[in-house]
Amino acid sequence: MYDFHKYEIQDKPYKFVTLSFDDCVTQDIRFTELLKKYGLSCCTFNLNSAQFGWEDVLEYPSFRVNHFHVKPEDVRSVYEGFEVASHSRTHPRLDLLDREHLIEEVAGDAKTLNEMTGQPIIGMAYPGGPYYTDETIAVIRETTDIIYARDSNATYGFDLPAKDELMKWQPTCHITDERIDEVLDNFKNTDTGDDMLLYLWGHTYEFDIWKTWDKVEEILKTLSEMDGVTYATNGEIADYIVRNK
Repeated sequence: MYDFHKYEIQDKPYKFVTLSFDDCVTQDIRFTELLKKYGLSCCTFNLNSAQFGWEDVLEYPSFRVNHFHVKPEDVRSVYEGFEVASHSRTHPRLDLLDREHLIEEVAGDAKTLNEMTGQPIIGMAYPGGPYYTDETIAVIRETTDIIYARDSNATYGFDLPAKDELMKWQPTCHITDERIDEVLDNFKNTDTGDDMLLYLWGHTYEFDIWKTWDKVEEILKTLSEMDGVTYATNGEIADYIVRNK
C-alpha cells in the first residue's frame, strides 16, 4: 500500500521537487526507466483506466506520433514505485459533463485504478487542462477520496498551493517549456525562507514529437544533482499541506 504520510513540519523549510505525467502512454515505460536511473521516485502518473491497451496515432500537419496506451496487465509493473492518480476514464472535458457522467469518469476511474494497483487514489489531473468548475470540484470531493487536482496553467513560481486551492493546483511549468533552463536555475538559486516547490508536468509522447528525450534526461540529471531538495510525489506534497498548513 502506498503511504503518503511522509513529511512533517521541520526546522528548515522544504524545497520540494515533483513531477506529473498524463495519459498512460507506452512512452511512460522508457521514462520510468530514466526516473529510476536518476533515483527520482517523485513522479505522479495520471491514468485513464478505460483507455488501457488502446493503440491510436496523433496526426498533425507537422508530425505523426504513436499514442499507444499501456496494456492493463502491465499497469502495476510499469508504475510500481510511483504514485498513480486519476485522469478520468476516457479523457473528456469534465466541465461539460452532467453529474452522473462526471461521477462515472472520475470516481469510476479512481475505483478501477485502486483495484489494479492497490494504491489509494487521492489525486488527479484534469483532462485537457483547466476544464473544470466549482461544481465539478464539489462533485469530485463528494464522491471520491481525491484531495488535489492539477490543471495545466504555468505559474513559473515556486509557491506551494494553499490548502483550499489544492483542487486548482497549478504547476510551475511544462517540462519542455522554452524557459525550463531559466526555471531550473531560479529554483536552484532561490531561498525564500519558506517551503518551495518546483512542479514540472507533461506527456511522455511529446518527447517523441519534439525529439527531446536527450533534453529530458539532462533535466532529470540536473534535478537529481540539486542540493538540499526533497523529492516527493504530488500526493505526498498534498498530504503534507493538508496536515501541516
